[in-house]
Amino acid sequence: MKKPKKNKPQAGKAVEAPGSSSAASGTDTVRITQRSDGDEPTAGRTAVPVLMIALLVTLIYFGDVFVIDHGGELDARVHQPFRSVKELQDLQPKDPGEVLRARGQKIYNTYCVACHMGDGNGNPSAFIPPLAGSDWVAPKDPSRIIRIVLNGLQGPITVNGKPWGAAAMLPWRDSLTDEDVAGVLTYVRASFGNKAPAVNPEDVKKIREETKSKSGNWTADELLKITLKE
Repeated sequence: MKKPKKNKPQAGKAVEAPGSSSAASGTDTVRITQRSDGDEPTAGRTAVPVLMIALLVTLIYFGDVFVIDHGGELDARVHQPFRSVKELQDLQPKDPGEVLRARGQKIYNTYCVACHMGDGNGNPSAFIPPLAGSDWVAPKDPSRIIRIVLNGLQGPITVNGKPWGAAAMLPWRDSLTDEDVAGVLTYVRASFGNKAPAVNPEDVKKIREETKSKSGNWTADELLKITLKE
């Protein structure tokens, strides 16, 4: 007597799930395999297309480049308040005169602005004379104002024919270098409507040496005795 033949499992058919996208569209394709032997259907996913991976890597790369160029925090050469290397480059002075003036502006904003103000007009209530349009700032020869910065000034003083009180200016001989003094005076002589020539650090060095024994502040009368070169 022959044994009955067993039914062999038949291969299941792969059916694309309704609403799923095809592999050609670049997304994962969900396939449901229907088994004819009564087992539950199984689901699987195809690999992510290489083009999509390449696109993702490209987006990340150019995103990083954008942040570095416009954010600044990822570039060691950039610090607040600047936002990019280009912004720093645009602000860099282009010649020695501009370098000296830019240095002087920083010195002015650190040591001078509290008294002489950001506009260079001084503070009348504190008897601090203006630098803007001052006849002390304007002369081609800066010998007097170099001395003022090095040793300070004790008022009273007359500026543009107007008398000012007895306020004193601090000496900066021990705080500022020759380049600092030349820079701040160059900035003042080219700002606030002033149009005097730049100050050479060598001139500051020379006067610093000539006045090294000077004690105390200058007075206006002492400074006026110094003959200026034409």
